[in-house]
Amino acid sequence: MPEMLRITWVRCRLLRAFPLVLCYLLLPILAHTQTISWVGNVSTNYFSKYNWSDTTINYAALTSTTLMIGAGNPNSCIHTGGNSSNVNYRSAKLNTLAGGHFTVKGGLYTNNSDSLNGTVVVNAPADFNIRNIAYIGRSAAATVTITGGALSTKNGMYIATGTGGSATVTVSGGSLNAGAGGANMDLNLANGSGLTAQLNITGGIVRIARNLNIGAGGSIFISGIGLLQIAGDKTAQLNALVADGRLTCTPGKTLSITYNGTNTVATIPQNPNSMMREYSDYITLDNGIIFATIEKRTSNIISLKVNGVETIATSGNKKYVYYDFTTSKGFETMYEMSMEVLQDTNDIIEVSFKRPYTPSAGHVTPCDADIHYVLKKGDRGLYTYSVLEHLPSYPAFDLGSWRQVLWIAPKDATNYLCEKIYVDSVKHWQMPSLYDFANASPTGIAEILKLNTGVRAGKYDGKYEYSTPLWEAPAYGHASDVNNIGTWMVFGSHEYFSEGPTYHDLNAAAGIIHVCMNGVHYNTGGINVPQGEHWRKLYGPYLIYFSDKATGDSNWIDAKQRAAAEKARWPYSWLHHPEYPQTAERGTVSGRFVINDPFKPAIKGQNAWVGVTQITNDEGQWQFECKTYHYWVKTDSAGNFSIPNIRPGTYTFFGYTDGETGEYQLQNVVVTAGGVTDLGSQTWNIPRNKGKLLWEIGVPNRKADEYRLGDFDYCEGHVQNKFRAIFPNPIEYRVTARNWDSVLCYAHTSYPDTDSTRAPWKWRIHFTLPNTIPATGNATLTIAYASADHANQFLYVNDESRLFTNFYPDVAGGNGFLRQTNYTKYSIKTVSIPYSKLKVGDNVITLVMASTQSWVNHFMYDYISLEGDIPNPKPVLELTKQDVTSYGGNDGHITASFSNGTPPYRLKLNNGGTFTTQSSPYTFNNLFAGNYAVYVVDSLNESDTMSITITEPDKITKPGNGWVIKPHVFPNPSRYQFVLFMLGDFEYSLFDLSGKPLQQGRGSNVLRFGENLAPGIYMLHVKARGKTYIVKVVKLR
Repeated sequence: MPEMLRITWVRCRLLRAFPLVLCYLLLPILAHTQTISWVGNVSTNYFSKYNWSDTTINYAALTSTTLMIGAGNPNSCIHTGGNSSNVNYRSAKLNTLAGGHFTVKGGLYTNNSDSLNGTVVVNAPADFNIRNIAYIGRSAAATVTITGGALSTKNGMYIATGTGGSATVTVSGGSLNAGAGGANMDLNLANGSGLTAQLNITGGIVRIARNLNIGAGGSIFISGIGLLQIAGDKTAQLNALVADGRLTCTPGKTLSITYNGTNTVATIPQNPNSMMREYSDYITLDNGIIFATIEKRTSNIISLKVNGVETIATSGNKKYVYYDFTTSKGFETMYEMSMEVLQDTNDIIEVSFKRPYTPSAGHVTPCDADIHYVLKKGDRGLYTYSVLEHLPSYPAFDLGSWRQVLWIAPKDATNYLCEKIYVDSVKHWQMPSLYDFANASPTGIAEILKLNTGVRAGKYDGKYEYSTPLWEAPAYGHASDVNNIGTWMVFGSHEYFSEGPTYHDLNAAAGIIHVCMNGVHYNTGGINVPQGEHWRKLYGPYLIYFSDKATGDSNWIDAKQRAAAEKARWPYSWLHHPEYPQTAERGTVSGRFVINDPFKPAIKGQNAWVGVTQITNDEGQWQFECKTYHYWVKTDSAGNFSIPNIRPGTYTFFGYTDGETGEYQLQNVVVTAGGVTDLGSQTWNIPRNKGKLLWEIGVPNRKADEYRLGDFDYCEGHVQNKFRAIFPNPIEYRVTARNWDSVLCYAHTSYPDTDSTRAPWKWRIHFTLPNTIPATGNATLTIAYASADHANQFLYVNDESRLFTNFYPDVAGGNGFLRQTNYTKYSIKTVSIPYSKLKVGDNVITLVMASTQSWVNHFMYDYISLEGDIPNPKPVLELTKQDVTSYGGNDGHITASFSNGTPPYRLKLNNGGTFTTQSSPYTFNNLFAGNYAVYVVDSLNESDTMSITITEPDKITKPGNGWVIKPHVFPNPSRYQFVLFMLGDFEYSLFDLSGKPLQQGRGSNVLRFGENLAPGIYMLHVKARGKTYIVKVVKLR
């Protein structure tokens, strides 16, 4: 029998009070007790079994194992991660030995420890917990340094104990906790003869659950924000320790020792006039309205109260306010940060949290991050901004997303604090409650739920539903009709957002607010910085703002008003950073943007987007530019613009507008500090060298919002379920109808078949060509895409049995259809169609989206047109009439029918008339006898005209009351002409209101006049039988 079992058996026989069966139960436990020592011959990884003396170590079954951690060869032990909640991972004992070096970064629990000797380092987010008594420096020397996280015991703690024991313990962050729910929860500091121990509390907290027992060789030093906390009233003891020199603090400072009714606290008082208080693991910012608690290690806001009300979620897995990266190396939050106070006055406090790229700390994103929070006295908002910087020595860096997230607070288990959402003029409504989301059904798309209860029951909800052009969103967030609060992100500028005015991404959604300054959705370009390049960009500042109005709508108004005020203050004078020049250090670009399009003379440059940026992306397009800053404005009604607050540098100027495809650009625009760069008139001459514009579909604006379901339904999720009930397959579209808003879908996807499969969806475009088609040459089909993703465009011309051509758009990606948008990235494709493929009369071009693998595959058309040297089909006008039925009457009418041109049509009657848009047929009513001309003009300015005469009976009828002996004008007012009735011969003169004569002459019985008069008031003088009569007549428009 082995020695251990023999001894155990003897003891069992002696313990007659124990049943015999207990001895047998103990045998297997003690038989498997083992000791495993650290070797460290492979790596520093605690969880690599090859680093231990027994390579069969089972980390999930350590309850009978003693771990001995001494000096490794060549690697010291580092513990990261862990599974502290599983008791099977807890060793029977964990001892560190003299000469060893042990670092704890994860969750590490052990049931016992005989010694913590050698060097022990505890770094955040460590939770190093000894479930009994800790012996630091037991009969040997120990150095323990806590920079973050916690070193805790359930029972008491000894610092320097046993013969020759000595220890230095430094708590610069995190906490040292002696006792938590156990017995004998004292901290014994060199409490014995010949022992020495130094406890330095320089930035963290030391908590003692019962008593401090300190010997003659023990001392405590407190500096910075270090804090000593002991249960009960120990003020007398601590004051005595100050008196005898065993409790000291930074020279020139004085310790404050107070009892708060539960604990005695010793610390150095902080500045009473500061809005900041610093603690070991966090700081608080407090201006009397806002009270923010910010974790120092991560920069996360872990509590954000407004007038005592918590506004963010603080529990669960969706909590706090934080920044994060998304790169090709994965998703990474902020940690291992250091804090610095940059401004601290009575009016403002600014703190910085720096995260230098440190691979040894576990960082995978090779970029420095610097997070700032700024609080002003009496303000209802907390400013934040961030600086990303890639140093030349760092590895290559790519950035997909840089964002901040705020999880809004619940009011209770059922409802949010803010029950309404506000994104833009369309997307604002009462949101589903927490209860509604808990009872929603999942769908085939993970981000979309089907709501079964509440105000939006029967609808879908998903975060992409709320995507919006962020450059046009000065404020967004959540507000309440019942809790007098709104939680907002408010922007004074969007210069740091990616990709210019068309950039859109997540913002507010269910329970959350995003600030996606650089996103990963909708084919965003991202940032790539090679090794050896220095790059830096400042994002922000923007304002986390809290309104206090009575309703959600009034809170939103308040938030937008605050945004206008922030815009007026931009750039902020309180921000001092080399990447953020002040107003005097920035420049302006001004000028006039002119558009010259012979086919669309109404478009002249008004209300266009113009801007400058520095292009670094491989595509050479502003819509992919993320690495630099953007400066954009809208032109006024005359095309004038002034782009302010531009950082000095050399830029490319861009301009584009609704109604035109493509864009204008001007390179090498130099901006100087304090200067105005006047570009004068920049004229964009639209190239019209492909012939006449034969027809067009849609309105160029880089979106598909003018097509059916494209104005709102697209954002609600699973919109494809509506297609079969609304649209046929194939779609038959006639260009002359110009009804794309009702016939064409905003997205050209697969067509949903009844068996839940997808089929190619044919869209046939019908158009008519005149009798003359050139024998040689090509027409040009232009397709402007608002979005495309994994989609092969098939195109047929007058023959669906033969493919004319197929292609993939030049720009594609972004999953815009499933991510519930009506555009992603813009591109244009032109296709030359030989005239030989076209024919006189009816033609059809068939568009097919041939990729049917999934609902990801799609096109969204912005605009389609056909140009060619083919005479435009001219409108053909036909007239019918009804003559006047009685002499002097006005019951005549003319009916105009028109066709064959390119709608829409504009119509007018006579030269003095005004063109108005009408549909065929159209009737002009209430006409007198006379000669008329009808004019029609189509959308391509092709026209036709036709004359017609309306007659009346020859004789003057006799009124029932006798002949008219005084002048009578009828109708009066009139839009066309007047008829004067006067018995016998007469003379007449017509004057305007200034007395200027316009017309005069003679008449007898009946006179028609005024057909060509401009609208206005006139005076008619009639002289007959020695008398003059004056009649006021009114000509209408």
